[in-house]
Amino acid sequence: MTYTEPVKPESMAMLFVYLCPYCRNEVVLVSPVQPMTVTCGSCRNNFPIVPVDERTVQYVHTILGDGKAAVNPSF
Repeated sequence: MTYTEPVKPESMAMLFVYLCPYCRNEVVLVSPVQPMTVTCGSCRNNFPIVPVDERTVQYVHTILGDGKAAVNPSF
């Protein structure tokens, strides 16, 4: 089956980039709103991260209509 119409986003995710304190590799996480320990994909060392504010993430999702406003400026 082939589609001729472009597909619009269904929802969105916010990515946050943390630098590994051991090797400076970028570790990308999707809205980490809880404290956690992550593993660097490059050097395999573990390190704790500072979580992002969940209310701020929800605000951005609300303002952008969960991604719909990003493709429709008159949203």
